[in-house]
Amino acid sequence: MLMRNKIKQLILWAHRWLGLISGIVVFIVAITGCLYVFEAEARNLFQHKYLYVSPGAAKMPLAQLSNIVAKNYPKETITQIRFKEAADAAIIYFTKSKNAISINPYTGAIIGVRNMEADFFNWIEEMHVKLHLGKPGKQIIKFNVLIFFILCISGLIIWWPKQKKFFKQAATIHFKTKNWKRFNWDLHSVLGFYALSILLVVSLTGIFWVFDWAKQLTAFATSSKISKAPENSGAKNSVAFTLEKAYEQSKKLYPGANQVFLSYPLKPKDPIRVLFRYPYKIIRKQNTLFFDKGTGAILRQDLYKNYSTYDKIAKSNYDFHTGGIQILGIGSKIIYFLASLIAASLPITGFLIWWGRGKKSRDKKISNKSTEEKTKIYSMQLN
Repeated sequence: MLMRNKIKQLILWAHRWLGLISGIVVFIVAITGCLYVFEAEARNLFQHKYLYVSPGAAKMPLAQLSNIVAKNYPKETITQIRFKEAADAAIIYFTKSKNAISINPYTGAIIGVRNMEADFFNWIEEMHVKLHLGKPGKQIIKFNVLIFFILCISGLIIWWPKQKKFFKQAATIHFKTKNWKRFNWDLHSVLGFYALSILLVVSLTGIFWVFDWAKQLTAFATSSKISKAPENSGAKNSVAFTLEKAYEQSKKLYPGANQVFLSYPLKPKDPIRVLFRYPYKIIRKQNTLFFDKGTGAILRQDLYKNYSTYDKIAKSNYDFHTGGIQILGIGSKIIYFLASLIAASLPITGFLIWWGRGKKSRDKKISNKSTEEKTKIYSMQLN
């Protein structure tokens, strides 16, 4: 029993100080994550004119649309083309200078250009993953994810009631109490408990995202291999093989996609990459084809029908981190939004718990000092 109490005190000490050290970062990451949950819905609402068009008779060939963009923006270097295979979807060209050029696939008219560096949700994402501090910020976030996971586990151990009969009391916020310290404690411990399952998923998917050893450990545990993008052969063909040709060829091989991501090779050894995403419920269904930019030969095909266990985990990691679990619909995002909001509150309530205990200790010292002084004066009077 004595050893158990010592261990619990050690866990409490670690939880308290790790929380105080990482509190500001946890708050920033949680509140930005909370805002990012509804990114897709907000873009559809506020950036609708850049994303959607009125359907016409027939869409122009992608190669023709690319020529229009190149003619209108000769100084821009295209890095990626994204679009939905829907009648009312615009084609979006992303450039090296962080612009997003929207074009109407029926008329070839340029809808508009967005500076993605000034985009609200890109700003939020940058704050979430780098704190807008570049590489140093990325490292801070990287280790903060690990700390947050430790805080979740240690918090559960501290909260866990000693007996089952106290479980209901431990899982209830006492709104009627007049003691603000007790109410603050409930907000910290009880809300933390209810959000814990989601926060553990968020922290684990975050760890998988930022640490290579987490990916390697997952691959080892699932007896899977981590595949890397193949490199170009360096051979050249007399006829230039373009991204648009790669798209047309891929579409014939694997039709039915609802989203398309086409990536230009920016480095000499980079292949052309075509990613088709299909409707799914839990694990992302996507086929990725890599083409030699010189010969047009298919270097590799990563097909969802051939997913290994590792691939399934890796492909579902983003959705489970951000709340975009398709089978749960908008309900998944609401749950993640509330869990992130609670996570943002935990550093605040945790700090108030620490401050309140420190104040109590200081008040006790002052009280004891006052008693000692009164005793000293009384003794002097007797003498």
